[in-house]
This record gives sequence, structure tokens and C-alpha cells, in this order.
Amino acid sequence: MYASKSRKGRANLYKTDKNTYAVNIPVNVSKEIFGKSRKRIYLYLSVDSNGATTKALQHLDKIQALIDTEDWQELLRYEASLKPKVIKGNFRNQSLKEFWDEYVKAKQDSWEASYLENDIKQASRILSACPDIGLNEDLNPLINYLLENTTVKQTKRYLKQVSACLTWGKRRKIIDENPLPDFIKTLTTKKKNEEEFDINPYSLEERNLIIDAFRSGKFERYKGTHTQYADYVEFNFYTGARTSEALGLKWEHIDFEKRLIKFQEALVLATNGNAGISVQKKGLKTQKTRTFPMNNQLYNLLWERKKIINPSSLSENVFEGIKHNTFRSGAYKYILKKLDIEYRKPYQTRHTFITIMANESDLKLHQIAQICGTSIAVIENHYLSNTLGIVSLPEF
Repeated sequence: MYASKSRKGRANLYKTDKNTYAVNIPVNVSKEIFGKSRKRIYLYLSVDSNGATTKALQHLDKIQALIDTEDWQELLRYEASLKPKVIKGNFRNQSLKEFWDEYVKAKQDSWEASYLENDIKQASRILSACPDIGLNEDLNPLINYLLENTTVKQTKRYLKQVSACLTWGKRRKIIDENPLPDFIKTLTTKKKNEEEFDINPYSLEERNLIIDAFRSGKFERYKGTHTQYADYVEFNFYTGARTSEALGLKWEHIDFEKRLIKFQEALVLATNGNAGISVQKKGLKTQKTRTFPMNNQLYNLLWERKKIINPSSLSENVFEGIKHNTFRSGAYKYILKKLDIEYRKPYQTRHTFITIMANESDLKLHQIAQICGTSIAVIENHYLSNTLGIVSLPEF
């Protein structure tokens, strides 16, 4: 794609320190046309956003073509066309909903797909149901509507989205003030992630009973309704992976020769309306990647699963087709009830693994923290058994 040359040189794609794309202009063109020793044309595309690389390469080809033909006026116009647009119009008569739509349209290419599907589409939906407010009007009707129809936590989340929209408008001198940041500070919610710190692990005996029930299908009313989830349940218990990490794992992330799993993508369960969709995204909750060693138990589980998978499906996710919400509300709850085991969310499989590793294995805490994507402090404060505390000092 980049083999063609001209006497003016070649442009190249560049990742900025803000994780966005830009195009480096050849030095001689930078000096001659822009009067600078170095010139970049910023594309305003997040590296991690959906389809950003394809779009960036298309822009690069267009810019290179203009350099090759020495069409400098068109090059300047093209750069101007890439810059964020300042909305023009009678803003005193524009509604918040209209302004929000303009904001989303201008910013959507720079957002990650999961952020767009989760936060932005939820905010758009709730704003469409709110009272229609002009940009120059009091925001109290919006705040009151959210507090009456959602939780304080949800209200705070939606207002943060609206606040980001207003800040965007303020920077472009479209609106004068954004009054929301100070108000948002008054909304008090729990800061800790509820799933991460709602720790109520299964005992080793309970874990084994659950695994056996799924594997044997002993409580199935219809063949396959439980056993289809057996690998998924065992994998979660044997790795302590977060739900999004397990569902986002691809076959290409597993190295059977080295016996390593590389967690590097997550399947985010977007809550866009009642139907919900899933979005595959790069990176994990607290880190970009995490390497996990396979013991014989886990190796055999995945190897046997791989052997029955159609070779053409090996480019897919390991647990392709599993709908976590369906699994939880159907088979998982039913089996726990039949086993007379207290119901806990499936996320407790992660807490169970970390608890067993911290209290029963020879692994050091920093090793457990590393393979589980958590910290030593969290393990010490939330997973170590109280019975492991010092009850007496040795004699010297």
C-alpha cells in the first residue's frame, strides 16, 4: 500500500501519546507548505475504537495521494475537514437533547465500541425520556427526573455523561457554563465495585459438587441444558477469571505447547435496552494483558474442548455462544437450589479460586495477585482467612 514514492516523500501513520492516530507529513512538505520542521495531521481517532485503524489507513492513503499530486490547497482543506466541528446555530433555542445528539455524532468515532454501546446509548435513551430542556434553562427538571426514575448511582452516571457533553460545548465556546461538576460531587455512592468486593466464596466441597452437577447433568430435565455449561463453569472455578475475561477468551490466546493462557480481551455485556448485546474489546478491567499458567486440570479441560470444536471455529471465542445471563438465571440457579447450596452470583467463582489459592496453596501472594489481576493488599484484606492470623509467638 505504501510502495509508491514521490519526490515529495511519504506520509506515515503515527500513534500519539494520547493513544490516537495522526499522520506524519514528510519533512520537505512540512517546511514548504506548513512552515514547520515537523507537521502532523491529527485524525481524532482513538487507537482502540471500533474500525479506527481501517479509517486511519484510508485517511493516510488520501493524504499521500494529495502529496503525490502536490495539491496543497486540497491538502489544507482536507486537514480542516478532519478537525472537530464547532456547531453553528441559535444555541439559546437549542434543546439539551439536540445538543447531546450533536455531541455524540461528533465524538462517536473516537469512543470504544463498549463505551458507545453501554454508557452513551443508555444515556441517550434516558435523555430521550426526560423533560425537554433548553441549553439556557435550569437543569433541575433533568436532575429531578433522574432521581425519581433511577437510583442515585445511575443518576450520577448519567449526569457525568451530560457533564462531559456540556464541557465539550464550553471548550468550543458554544455554551458559557457547565454547572454539573459541583452538583455531581454532592451525590454519594459506593466507590468500590460491588462484585469485586462482595466476597462470599464457595467451599472446596461446594465447588466440587457444583462442577459435578454440571458435568454429569444429574439435575437436567432436558438433555444438554446443564452439561453445555460444564466447561464454562470449570474454567471459571479453575482460573478465577472475571466473567468478561472468560467470555472474551479466544483460542488464539491459548498456547498449549507452553501451557499458557493470555487474557487480553474482554467480552463486555452491554446493557443496551432489554435485549442487550455483547461487545469484544481489547484489554482487561485493570490491565492490558495477563498471563495465566495452565495446570493439568485446566490443560485437559481446554484440550478436550478444542478436540470437539470444528477447525473453522478455532478463530472464535473459546466459549462462543454462551449467554451468561441465560446461564445464570437458568441452569446455575437451578443447580444450586437442587444442591441446597446458598445462591451466590457466578462471579463468586473468581472469589473462590483466589480464596483457595491464598489459603490452601504454596503460591506467594504476589504470584496470586499477578495471575488473577488483583493486588496483594486486596488479597490480604479480603481473601485471607482470619484463622491465619498470628495467635502466638514462637519461643526463642
